[in-house]
Amino acid sequence: MTQGKCPSCGAMVEFTAGSAQVVVCGYCQTVVARKGLDFESHGKIGSIVPTDSPLQLRAEGRYRKAAYTIVGHLQKDHGAGPWDEWYVEFADGRTGWLSESEGVFHLMFDMGPEEGVVLEDLHPGERLHLRDRAWVIEERGHGRVVAAAGQLPSDVDPTQDAWYVDATGPKGAFLTLDFGTRGHSPEVFVGEALKLEQLGIPAGQLRPRVRKVELQQARCTQCNGNLALRAPDKTLRVACPYCGALLDARQGKLSFLRMLEKPSRPLIIPLGTKGKLDGAEWICIGYLERSCTVEGVRYPWEEFLLYNASRGFVWLMNSNGHWVFLKPLPAGDVSLSPDVAAFYEHRRYKCFQHVTAVTDKVLGEFYWTVRVGERAQASEYVSAPYSVNVDATDDEVSYTHGEYLEPEVVKEAFGLKEPMPQREGIAPSQPNPHQSGLRSVFVWTGLWILALFVLSAVLSLTAAKTVVLEEAVVIPPDATPGTPAAMHFSEPFELPKRGNMRVEISGTPFNEWLGIQGDLVNQDTNDVVLFYEELSYYRGNDGDGEWTESNMSTSTYLSPVPAGKYALRTTASFAANPRRPRPMTYRVKLIHDTPNSSWFCFALGLMVVGPVVALYRSHSFETRRWAESNV
Repeated sequence: MTQGKCPSCGAMVEFTAGSAQVVVCGYCQTVVARKGLDFESHGKIGSIVPTDSPLQLRAEGRYRKAAYTIVGHLQKDHGAGPWDEWYVEFADGRTGWLSESEGVFHLMFDMGPEEGVVLEDLHPGERLHLRDRAWVIEERGHGRVVAAAGQLPSDVDPTQDAWYVDATGPKGAFLTLDFGTRGHSPEVFVGEALKLEQLGIPAGQLRPRVRKVELQQARCTQCNGNLALRAPDKTLRVACPYCGALLDARQGKLSFLRMLEKPSRPLIIPLGTKGKLDGAEWICIGYLERSCTVEGVRYPWEEFLLYNASRGFVWLMNSNGHWVFLKPLPAGDVSLSPDVAAFYEHRRYKCFQHVTAVTDKVLGEFYWTVRVGERAQASEYVSAPYSVNVDATDDEVSYTHGEYLEPEVVKEAFGLKEPMPQREGIAPSQPNPHQSGLRSVFVWTGLWILALFVLSAVLSLTAAKTVVLEEAVVIPPDATPGTPAAMHFSEPFELPKRGNMRVEISGTPFNEWLGIQGDLVNQDTNDVVLFYEELSYYRGNDGDGEWTESNMSTSTYLSPVPAGKYALRTTASFAANPRRPRPMTYRVKLIHDTPNSSWFCFALGLMVVGPVVALYRSHSFETRRWAESNV
């Protein structure tokens, strides 16, 4: 530790961090640098403005089992409010920086300069390959140091406007390119996103949340209405719900910017309403009405900004009565093929639409400098009930992961009394109500079909399949249809039990047809079972060559026949031909107790009706969904 007196005010200052080159005097805000054994003044810098950050100087933590101490504090501003960066020194001599953004901390380490990288070539949303890793650029901006405290690695220049590019990689990886003043090769900082509990800082060393008391019960500068801000430490813009004035809150107090058009009807979720979603309690602090225009038709939707002190900001979107819960998503965790698909956590999201989203109405408080007329290129990738959404401007791109919520879930979560708006049409990420039961339909149908095959096999194996009659019948060449010569009576035969009867008929007609009328006569009761089948054979020549047309055998099933003694009478029908050169012959075969496959086909047909209907309804739903896509 090195101690000495501040060159400006004489107060004691000390260097405890071996890597520190300057220290900010806690009494007069002079930047004190050590030069050998002497201290010298490098000018003054602004005092730290209290923010909602839980970190503070001299807090000690652990990162991957390595101990570190927060030794320095910078505040930077790019014109939209300050943000905090903390200089940390590890017990093993390493140093790094901690920055905070909407409840997420980024711990980064200096990896040295990178040659050949030009600021003008880097744009939000683009892919970047650097230091053997793939990155997605999320933001390009600039800011300058406005305040400092503690010990720092180098001198700080509050007049310098430094440019930076932020990018994310898979699994929380984070990259910052610090270009300093525009033009020179950037300094590369690589690290990862961490939650507060991952910083390893004991709760007793965390700073109590500081709130901007002057904004907690602020009043509108135009109508003097009480605004009662819910997130004063995060708020940069406020839209008065009474008069519609848009107010700036960047300097710790409200200043008028312009008058806005107020929503035409009461908000579905009033500002200040609390609700529980995703295992956390949220408070609704802001409202946007946004829209896009496609083929001359305007399509509006509503977005409600929700805030939780520990988890930051999320969105709840309502479009035509359909609700989607949207959480911030690091761009580096998404693999994107524009106009085709996005891939996130082993799930494929199909591209649904690209539109230009315009902010039309604003109400409440916001963590960025929102303005009416703000435009962004919005893309949506869908894998119902989830979606990946991309909003891109010239300087920033933001990714969100959406989950479709039923209206009743939203109503119950926020305790809303009024009826929810009726849903219209199909939302891009709305779950297919017919698809959820599709799997069970196919499973049960498969089981029933399997049972059907088993039953059919059992019946086939246990059937007697007894041939009770098999004989050939000869029709003389000079026979005439309708005469006794065309008729034949079989010998009687016995059927020992009730059962199906299969009739098989085959013959050898030549260039003619042969019809067989069968009468199965029960000799005890004189009951008759009828059947009729036809045989034919034709052959000839035409311009295309020789041709044949034949049906030389046929079969049919008779309804279950009772047991008893039977005889078969057959009567042949044919075209009369006195010059027929030879007799016609046909064979008749009766097989008793043989399964009839027609019942099997009928049952199988009935069973597939369910899956076919389910598939049709599911496909119809998807067709109507994707009919709204503009990709």
